[in-house]
Amino acid sequence: MKSDSAQVTIDYIVGIGIFLLAVVFVFQFMYGLFIPFQSGSDKATLAADRAGTVLVERLLHADKASELNVIDQGKLYFFNNTRLNYSNQNNYNAALREIGLFSSESVFDMNITVAYPNGAIMNQSGPALPETTDIGQLKRLVLIVNSSTGYNQTAIISVRVW
Repeated sequence: MKSDSAQVTIDYIVGIGIFLLAVVFVFQFMYGLFIPFQSGSDKATLAADRAGTVLVERLLHADKASELNVIDQGKLYFFNNTRLNYSNQNNYNAALREIGLFSSESVFDMNITVAYPNGAIMNQSGPALPETTDIGQLKRLVLIVNSSTGYNQTAIISVRVW
C-alpha cells in the first residue's frame, strides 16, 4: 500500500537544519553590521592596563614589601614630579619609553592621578586629558608607604592613556 504522507522524521530534521543555518547566518550578518560603530579605544585600554601594571608592580613598588599593590611614596613623587613632567619632553618621553608607551610603532600620552579614597586628588602628572580622543583608563587601589617614617595611606591610582 502506497501512502501520500511524507516522512515526518526526515522532514523535521531537514526543517530544523534549515532553521539553524538561517539563525547562524543572521548572527554572522548582525555582527558585521555593528563593527563600524565600535570604539577604537581597545588599544588605549590595553596600553593603560600595561602601563598601570608596570608602574605599580615594578617601577613604584616598595622595596621591602611582599605585596604587589604597595608603592613607595618617594618613588611615586619622584616619578610624577620629575620623570612624568610634561614640560621636560626628554624626561617625559624617557618615562613613556620605560613603561612601554613610546616606540617606533606607537606613541601614547599618559596622565597619572593619585587620589584619596574620598576622591580628593593627592598628586597628578602628565598632560591634560584631551576632549576628543578615546582614552583608556586603569584604576588600582594601592597602599602608599613612606619608607623613612613607616606611615602608610590607601589611595587610588588612575592611569589614563590616549
